[in-house]
Amino acid sequence: MEMHPAEIVMKDSYEILDTGNASKGEHVDYHITYRLNDKCNLSCEYCRWYDGDNYDKPLESISALFDFFVDMKFKTVLFYFHGGEAAIHPRVVETLEHMRQLEKDTGIRTIVEFQTSMGYTLNRFKRIVPLVDKLSISYHYVELVKKKVHGMFLENFQYLVDNRFEIERFDVMLENVPDNELEHFYQNILTFLEYDRIVDSEMIHGFCHYEKNPVTKEKHVAFYNKYNRTEQRYRVDGVEYNTNELFAKGINCYGHKCNAGSRDIVLNADGNVFTCGIEMTMFRLKCMPVTPITNVVTDPNYKAILRIRSKILTTCKYEYCGGDFYIPKFGPGNKA
Repeated sequence: MEMHPAEIVMKDSYEILDTGNASKGEHVDYHITYRLNDKCNLSCEYCRWYDGDNYDKPLESISALFDFFVDMKFKTVLFYFHGGEAAIHPRVVETLEHMRQLEKDTGIRTIVEFQTSMGYTLNRFKRIVPLVDKLSISYHYVELVKKKVHGMFLENFQYLVDNRFEIERFDVMLENVPDNELEHFYQNILTFLEYDRIVDSEMIHGFCHYEKNPVTKEKHVAFYNKYNRTEQRYRVDGVEYNTNELFAKGINCYGHKCNAGSRDIVLNADGNVFTCGIEMTMFRLKCMPVTPITNVVTDPNYKAILRIRSKILTTCKYEYCGGDFYIPKFGPGNKA
């Protein structure tokens, strides 16, 4: 995996100033980035999670984790379904139903946030929506059009509007849209943003590649400055940044402490647990030697390992953060 040196090198302090209105909710004891697959029906230029597989232990991995939650006496947990595109997994509905049953059986409040590109059939979408608490939607115009599923996105969006469903996050990817489609692209976005039940909406251009098309980036940044609704903000060593700036510049927290791997984990539906998105990425791409924290399906000691890890902050080993900016980080000598 190619990683450019981070321009922002953390020396002492990292503060999450604002992650939008959607984050101002109830406290959760454990945050799981849950990955049903490394597979997607889109293949965006800035993403690497589209040519992998569907993991085959979704029910087993969730059941094992709930056993751990019970032992830890957790009251509230959050599963953030990430991918790939979770909605195209053949067992996605079964997985969500299983999670809801475990919530009833254990009494543990389970918040399900479902990240999706909505480029699939309305019938499938209708089965998923009632089983989730928060919808987090990303608009990937270029690939939706290329794969001839843009119409499905529009149909699914209209279903949300007609039924007054709330959208927790609506992220717009300001991509390398062809010049002759830019105005149509912008008008689509403005039409979407008219929906009054979008809680947070952020336009993302920081990790897109515009080297061959700098004029498009200029137009996108002007559009962002005029129409962007909400943005996540962070302070690193006294300097404020937004999400686009962190993606574009990269942040180096090497040697500092992080909540990743303690109360924030990445769980793939094969049972493998990772500290953070970077470690999961490196493991999957085999670009650096990485060992999962544990495997909740195959490791009989997984609960003891996760219990210990839940009490210990992680010391960052990398000079680049893969986008887990929502996870608190701490400077030398600082404590959570």
